[in-house]
Amino acid sequence: MPTTLSEAADAFYAAGNQMLAGDCAPYATIWSEGDDISHLGPTGALCMGRTAVFEQFARESGMGFEGTLVADDRRFVESAEMGYMVCMERTSGMTKAGEAIQIDIRATTIFRKEDGRWRVVHHHTDRF
Repeated sequence: MPTTLSEAADAFYAAGNQMLAGDCAPYATIWSEGDDISHLGPTGALCMGRTAVFEQFARESGMGFEGTLVADDRRFVESAEMGYMVCMERTSGMTKAGEAIQIDIRATTIFRKEDGRWRVVHHHTDRF
């Protein structure tokens, strides 16, 4: 379990790659179990609360993407209980329909320390 912010970010992107490959279950251990979580992802849908966030992840994992998601230029800021990371998300691969994709996205991920572990409470992405 991630105990440093950098480890939590690594786990977040490992789970994100699994989600893009069709399995969003690993996100359950990375995201906070609180109902105050939110996600504003590349589809533009703002999801508030654990149920809405995970419903969106289920939709995204069903998109049939084959490829990779990498976080470059990661920058961290943290206090004892909260932290965030800003980075560039670089996605490349192929859609289920065979369309090649290469997308660079700005991203911010907010973490909260819960029981000694960093857990995600918000993720925001946007194209530039």
